[in-house]
Amino acid sequence: MPIHVVKETIEQEAMTTDAEGNAWITKRINLQQGLMHNLVQVDFFEDAYMTVPAEPQRQNVEFVITPYPSIPTRMSLQEDPAFPQTRRYPAAGDDSIFFKVIGDLTEGGRSVFTQFPSLQISSQNKSFFYSDHVYINMCIHGRPETVYNNIAYSFMLTFEDKSTSSLTHSIGVLAESHNAMCVEVMSNGAMRTLAALQGNIFPMWRFGGIRPEHTITPDATNAYFLPINTRDAEAMSTTPAIRQAVRDARSMSAFDAAFGDKRPDWLRLNLNAGIIAGPLRDQWPPIKHADNGNVLTL
Repeated sequence: MPIHVVKETIEQEAMTTDAEGNAWITKRINLQQGLMHNLVQVDFFEDAYMTVPAEPQRQNVEFVITPYPSIPTRMSLQEDPAFPQTRRYPAAGDDSIFFKVIGDLTEGGRSVFTQFPSLQISSQNKSFFYSDHVYINMCIHGRPETVYNNIAYSFMLTFEDKSTSSLTHSIGVLAESHNAMCVEVMSNGAMRTLAALQGNIFPMWRFGGIRPEHTITPDATNAYFLPINTRDAEAMSTTPAIRQAVRDARSMSAFDAAFGDKRPDWLRLNLNAGIIAGPLRDQWPPIKHADNGNVLTL
């Protein structure tokens, strides 16, 4: 599969933030049409140090690489009442995000960046997509209605392309365009209390230790879960005793009570029909077959 490298930059002499303290830049990179693309590697570099106003507040910059222009959400990057940072990009785990960087802008020095995927994983990325373009999206979260100067960042994107059917390509493009329509507010994950985790998921944690196991006795039916004991002669078991053992194994026990001389709930036995339904007939009734081999009902 052919591999090609795309080098791109974002350079602006100045950007002015809006009333919420945000400023956005979007840059499009066209790719060959009708192929399945794999973004295998992304390198990011800060070419110049942005002029950051001297303010006692956190100022950040976001970058995301997406198949379509990324729509800022109504979620906040920071909810400090004194210095809120609103309208962040979707989370890095969103299907519409291939690569994401968040940087802490510092006055007169190199910024501190974190990225997803990490430096170790991003060199072997497997983000397949079908769109005929990718977008580099940038957002500054800073002081409202403030000019930020000397903006310069570089990107290197390595793509691995392969041919695909027109149907697969069309469906992929449709799915990616739908994924790009991100929700403005995301809420997922299930809230759990400590009592619910201890009592519902693992009941014995309320009392400590593990769930009581089977109490082993040498005379129990199928003792030690083996047909014959290793040291003692096998005790004779009657059919009623076996049936009783099966009933005990299938009966409910209190979650904090020991099973006693029974099978544990995780044990399953392959029982023959005589154990389940009672004694077998000495001779089964005769059956007749049709020409096609089916059994006839008499």
